[in-house]
Amino acid sequence: MTDAQRKLKKLFITGIVLFFVAAVLWVLLKPKEQTCFNGVKDFGEENIDCGGICAKKCPPPLRPPQVSDVKVEWVEFVEDGRNNYDLIAKLLNSNEHWGVFQLDYKFNIYNRQGVIIDAVEGQTYIMPKGFLKNEGKKYVIKNDFETTENIEKVSIELFNFNWSEVKDLRDLPELNAKVIKIRDREYGFVEDGKEFYYASGITENISMHSFFMVELSVILFNENNEPIAVGKTDQWTLEANSGWKFEIRWRNPFNGDVDYADFDAQTNVFNIKNFMKERVTGEKYIIPR
Repeated sequence: MTDAQRKLKKLFITGIVLFFVAAVLWVLLKPKEQTCFNGVKDFGEENIDCGGICAKKCPPPLRPPQVSDVKVEWVEFVEDGRNNYDLIAKLLNSNEHWGVFQLDYKFNIYNRQGVIIDAVEGQTYIMPKGFLKNEGKKYVIKNDFETTENIEKVSIELFNFNWSEVKDLRDLPELNAKVIKIRDREYGFVEDGKEFYYASGITENISMHSFFMVELSVILFNENNEPIAVGKTDQWTLEANSGWKFEIRWRNPFNGDVDYADFDAQTNVFNIKNFMKERVTGEKYIIPR
């Protein structure tokens, strides 16, 4: 084989390699360039031309026309006796099948002059009201907000609602907070004197599903139905048809006497990652967005 033939063969092989490299790059890059601007949900996009392989993030879905807005029943703050404040809002969802997989919230804190001195942000979820016609409540709580100023008022903003619908409420009995019941509720003064007050109970997971996280909160009210103390904790890996004991304690006296306590336990059934054993078990109850 002459030098000219060797050079020609080398060029031919190099050309083939370059062709395949170019083809691979086109497959990897060209579809992405096309799909993110073609007005069609394809190539793993979360929605039309956004999410997934596209750089553009998808906005939260709009509230469906048949769905009522989540209402803020009240927003309050309580002093915890350590120059800190607990912020709390009670939300109500009147929708039987629809809840919120995730939403953003912001507590605005005002001084006595009506000026916003700070803000506290976070995320939460809201379960549907359920077919048993219970109130569909959700407490949003932020503990240990610290400020040197005197707080006069607190408000809350809700935005970026990510709505979801449950297919069959009867497969998840008493769908909202009552997926997790609380029994053997107790609350009162601590006898040993090291701490001031306590609230305790036993969770009972009445569903067929095991959850990674359950949120527990206890709100103590005075005779005027005003919150005077707020406590919360989490339980992890709560198996189906099982339960754990929990206890919340307060170290400092309250501003008033306790007339009654509201216990609340909730878990996010819209979050597939919250189901411990078989994700498909949770997925079959959720209508894909």
